[in-house]
Amino acid sequence: MDAIKMTWVPALRNPVLIGAFTGWNDAAEAATAGITILIEHWHARRFADIDPEEFYDFTEVRPTTRVVSGIQRGITWPENAFYAYVAPDLPRDIVLVVGAEPQLRWRAFSDVFTRLCMQVAVTDVVLLGSLIADIPHTLAVPVSGAASSLKGARRLQRLGIELARYQGPTGIIGVLSERFQREGIPVISLWGATPHYLAASPNLKVTAALLNRLNRLLDLKLDLTDLNHSARRFEKQVSELVARDPAAQEYVRRLEERAHLTENETSSEKPSPPTRSELPSADALIRHVEELLRRERNNGDASGK
Repeated sequence: MDAIKMTWVPALRNPVLIGAFTGWNDAAEAATAGITILIEHWHARRFADIDPEEFYDFTEVRPTTRVVSGIQRGITWPENAFYAYVAPDLPRDIVLVVGAEPQLRWRAFSDVFTRLCMQVAVTDVVLLGSLIADIPHTLAVPVSGAASSLKGARRLQRLGIELARYQGPTGIIGVLSERFQREGIPVISLWGATPHYLAASPNLKVTAALLNRLNRLLDLKLDLTDLNHSARRFEKQVSELVARDPAAQEYVRRLEERAHLTENETSSEKPSPPTRSELPSADALIRHVEELLRRERNNGDASGK
């Protein structure tokens, strides 16, 4: 059985693929939120999926059901959905992918994924990820990048994006990047860092940082004014909640101090890094932020009716 399910085949001009995956590569859902924003902004059309049957342990990533008035309305399975945007104002078209990191048969999944991309003649790939780091929410989001070629790495450096130096366990982004490289398709990955003490999802500040870098990298001509405004409001809300707890406030202050001293390598003294146990109210902070954002979303939905 072919795992590729295509509803139609788009005719695309020199398309670049932009994608992200839920799971290990998507701290605070910052990366997948960025793809969702692009899909909605461009009204991109869904044209293909990868059948989840061979690649997921459904006891780990369970399908979801919806029941209305006692009547089951269907099952939603883990997805890897492909969208096409024919861009009249850009020199090339866009393929957008939002998916879930598989649990099973990663090499086979990578083969299927790249085969689908080659069917629509994808010529470049940019994958978005987000990671957890010991950073404060108050400073600019650190964004790093990796490329499959020296040309790509230099391109990142020209944009002021720090080159990633990570070596260690990888997720599906690392596996796909290697697979595309073997096919001769250039790959760049962009990674935004999210504070480890802030689990509220999506972290719009990290999402905005990723999309602003992506906008410059691919010259997408996106107007990100509204998203940047939402990111600033998100930061303000978190800061207001932190200010209610002296222990949390002190913890964030120490993270800020360490970040500033890291930037200034001539400093001879560095503060001892705070341990996560020094933030006794972290769980409460996270719950407060998530509840605040949930109420805001509900109020926004209500006002839009």
